[in-house]
This record gives sequence, C-alpha cells and structure tokens, in this order.
Amino acid sequence: MSKAVKILAVGILAAAFALPQYGLAGSNGPAAFEQLKSLVGHWQEERASEHKATLDIELTSGGSALMEKFHMVDDGKPVEMITLYYLDGDQIKLTHYCEAKNQPTMAGTYDPATKTIKFDFVSATNLKNPNDGHMHHAVYTFIDGDHFKTTWTFRKDQKDAFTEDVTYVRK
Repeated sequence: MSKAVKILAVGILAAAFALPQYGLAGSNGPAAFEQLKSLVGHWQEERASEHKATLDIELTSGGSALMEKFHMVDDGKPVEMITLYYLDGDQIKLTHYCEAKNQPTMAGTYDPATKTIKFDFVSATNLKNPNDGHMHHAVYTFIDGDHFKTTWTFRKDQKDAFTEDVTYVRK
C-alpha cells in the first residue's frame, strides 16, 4: 500500500472516531421517549420565584412527539418557548424554539440507572455564526412521578455563558 493511501486511511479513521456518535446503540432513545411521556401534564417551579416558570407538556402528532410549552414572566414581560421531543430512528432528539430566536437541535442519551437524559448540541437554524448565543446542552433528571429537574446551558462566543437549573413539581 502506498504511503499516501495509508495516510488517507488513518485520516478517515481518525475523523470517524472524532465525530459525535449520536446513532450508536446505548443511546436508549425509545426508553428516553417513554420516560419523557411520563411528564405529560402541568408543571411549575418547585421554589416560588419572581419568574413563576411553568411547563405544559402534551403528547402530539399521533403520539410521535412531545411538545413542552415554557412560560415565565421576566421584568413584567411574558416569555414563552417551545421544545419538541421526538425519536429520530432510535435516537431521542429535541428542537428548542428559543427566545434567542434560533432553534437548536440536540441529541440525547438516556441512563436508566440515574434516570437522566443528557442532550448535546447537533445543529441549529437561524444561528448566524458559532458565536451567537444559543442553548447548547440540556439535562433532564427524573426524581419521581411528581418531580423532575432540568439543567439548560446557554453558550455564547463558543463558551458556556450560564446554566439554568430548575426543579419542577406536577400541579
């Protein structure tokens, strides 16, 4: 084999291992979607705050998607965002329709032992460049049938800018 072919083969293998492995077995997408379906209902922040954050989660599109409607009040103004959760083959994904006027898509991995879904950024629409602010990571932790925690990380200038941790209680 020529030296150039060997170098090319090594380069292709290295690139393949460097790419995110969203479609690999072990992502537990169907189990994650079932866990998310248990959240159908009305939720509010566990601790009262001036923001009064609530979530309404409903099954839609013939049971193929979950729609989460987020509401809060910030400086007297209503803030509303929508996140859709769905399966792409066996991979759990979300698309977040953000107040920042972009729509990041994330792929998740579910760990049934810790009852946690970790979502990581895949792509976004209306993101002019990588420095624009957008949601980049999300973690859902299922505490019990009436409580769950979310941690959303906002990225700007290609660095994590802030994290929002909220525990919700079913109402």
